[in-house]
Amino acid sequence: MNFKKLKKNFGLIFIVLSSIITLFILFKNNDLINLIKVVTKINIKYIIIAVFNIFIFWFLEAGMIYELIAKFTNHKRNLETFWLSLKVTMIGQYYSNITPLATGGQPVQLYILNDDDISLSNGTAILISKFLLFQIGVTIYTFFLAVCKMKLLTNYYGGASVFIITGLTLNMIMLSAILLIAFNQQILLKICKALFNLLYRIHLIKDVKKMMYKTENFILEYKESIGKLKENHWFTIKMFAITFIQLTVFFSTTFFIYKSFSLNKSNILDIICLQSFLYMAVSFVPTPGTAGASEVGFILLLGHLFPASIMSAAMLLWRGISYYFSLLFSGIFSFAVTTLKKRKAFSS
Repeated sequence: MNFKKLKKNFGLIFIVLSSIITLFILFKNNDLINLIKVVTKINIKYIIIAVFNIFIFWFLEAGMIYELIAKFTNHKRNLETFWLSLKVTMIGQYYSNITPLATGGQPVQLYILNDDDISLSNGTAILISKFLLFQIGVTIYTFFLAVCKMKLLTNYYGGASVFIITGLTLNMIMLSAILLIAFNQQILLKICKALFNLLYRIHLIKDVKKMMYKTENFILEYKESIGKLKENHWFTIKMFAITFIQLTVFFSTTFFIYKSFSLNKSNILDIICLQSFLYMAVSFVPTPGTAGASEVGFILLLGHLFPASIMSAAMLLWRGISYYFSLLFSGIFSFAVTTLKKRKAFSS
């Protein structure tokens, strides 16, 4: 395998290796027979609900993209447009899953939109708007839960508290940047310039002017998308409402995994709250699928909810449904759609 091919497949190779290492760490001191016994006692009804939640999450994601396409382009609200939205969602999901910081998703989604006669400017506006809605939504959602569940969160110490504080801090920084883009870009540009000058002094970047040029273009694109969202308040409120439902569905997957082990001590709101903090804390970890950080974070934040004898099985089940199932299904979907497109192009 040459270097270019290795670089292209880095995400998948990293995911496979990290999975093997995780399995080794989890089970080197555990009895595999005991794990099999635990799995055979799982209530499959709740596992089906957990998997169904992933499909609902994708459906809502496609629904939001569908609405944004209808708003920003001349595409009509019909099955053809929804199919496009579903393709954008699923193929973007796959490439986000295999690239660090999910950076591979949006470029591929932009290509799919452009391939369906949506201009690059409109496609960019659609994807940026979707990102803004989700990022602002998840921050508000988690902050609200933090206020409601302050007593729960204050019981965490050590590594778990680091995850909670990190999650809030990173996403509050992101939300602050979005607010500055919306209302005062000059302050944000000054902050960025000061940061770039510091990075230049310690030899982490080579050209401050080049970085500032890219940043100014980046801020301009986001400002335009924010402006479009501000034009129609009811539309934006509807999009946020869908985002909150989407987050609830996704984070509650962990609750149904918890219930599948016939556990009843914790309630769904507590688990959603902890899961939201886990998501926020690991979302900026630069590994494909946040591999490594997600597993550690689950053990730190949610591990105490499960008896020690089943904690490893619970973590693997959660990760298997929320990430590996998503990776596999979206990968198969992407392959099928790409193959179908090639056959149509060949036959024509």
